[in-house]
Amino acid sequence: MKHLTLISLFIALFSPIWGAEIIKGPYTEDVEQKSAIVKFVATDPTPAWLEYGPMGKCNQLMAISAPSRSHRFVLHGLTPNTQFCYKAYVNNNSGNGVQDGVEGTFKTLFTPERKIVNFLVVGNTSAQVDVDTSEIKKTMARNMANYESDFLVHTGNISSSGLAQDETVQFFEPYQRLLKNMPLVVAIGSDEYGPDANNADGKGFLAAHYKANHTMPWSAGTPNYYYFDTANARIVVIDTNNLYGALQAPKIEKQSPQYEWLKNTLAKAGADKWKIVVMHHPVYSSGSTDDLLSAFLAPLFEAHQVKLVIQGHQGAYERTKPIRKGEPSRSGPIYVTVGGSGKFFEENSYDNAWGSKYLALPHFSHIKIVDRKLSLRTYTHDNKLIDALDINF
Repeated sequence: MKHLTLISLFIALFSPIWGAEIIKGPYTEDVEQKSAIVKFVATDPTPAWLEYGPMGKCNQLMAISAPSRSHRFVLHGLTPNTQFCYKAYVNNNSGNGVQDGVEGTFKTLFTPERKIVNFLVVGNTSAQVDVDTSEIKKTMARNMANYESDFLVHTGNISSSGLAQDETVQFFEPYQRLLKNMPLVVAIGSDEYGPDANNADGKGFLAAHYKANHTMPWSAGTPNYYYFDTANARIVVIDTNNLYGALQAPKIEKQSPQYEWLKNTLAKAGADKWKIVVMHHPVYSSGSTDDLLSAFLAPLFEAHQVKLVIQGHQGAYERTKPIRKGEPSRSGPIYVTVGGSGKFFEENSYDNAWGSKYLALPHFSHIKIVDRKLSLRTYTHDNKLIDALDINF
């Protein structure tokens, strides 16, 4: 009754503002052990409410947002290792109540002793030129929802234009079911910097269309580069776009602030953690992307015992053998490119000694860590297994 009274009072205060529909989200970002941010965008300015709590008690707490199209609920005082549920509400079309609540869930990050992590990976969800991939993406999202996942990793190129409205159509609509039920983690891609990334006209584009809609875990370079620890894993996300022409992107080459941050972040992770790096442009690739990263990032990953590097950009799935000093090795990082979740079918450009698998077809990956074993499984959009890999710590 207390929540109902508060909602009724809020409706009365803003009664001239009538109905709206949630068109983007709800989705969760910046999840920590004790906090999270739930966001959504409505068709029209409207007050909004969020009821939430641990699973089974979804209406234990309530947060209120003033009239706007975009709503952002910062939830504090959460508990680690816990699945939370919520309902998001906006005004109904009669102006005398609220729409049926849109339900969702998320998990807070795990403390080190848990030692189990599950997550999904997609990349290049942007539109394919002259090909409608919306049904492929919907089928992919439906099948992805069958896998246990603590969060969803996106390797960049959310939409083809980088515009917020295209992001809604090309990513948030087909993947809505997933995004309502797991936090989103993004490695910023080249398309996020917009069509003028390589000249002065691109200034402010990322802030207007990406930063205004996404909040990643706090770090020195958030949202471009950051890390988070969950269970026995450290996930490090970096921004490689400056080296590929995005003038507003942070530099990544040796001695740059981002490179020094990356080196320190890997060094301080500790010997007992899985170290996984996520980035948009590939360090090693059999596709058409120019190799600008391997000379200085690969030695850094090798020196700090990074086990897995998750990449995007190229429109295909690729997995390498372990690589050390540019050659196949019995130990060293394995590089996996997940870039075929909408814009896809980029055939490989050349053969190499370290390549293990290359498939130009729509796909997603599921990664599970149980203590000292990491399992990678990659599937087509219609859920056919196309690759399997197990790594021991």
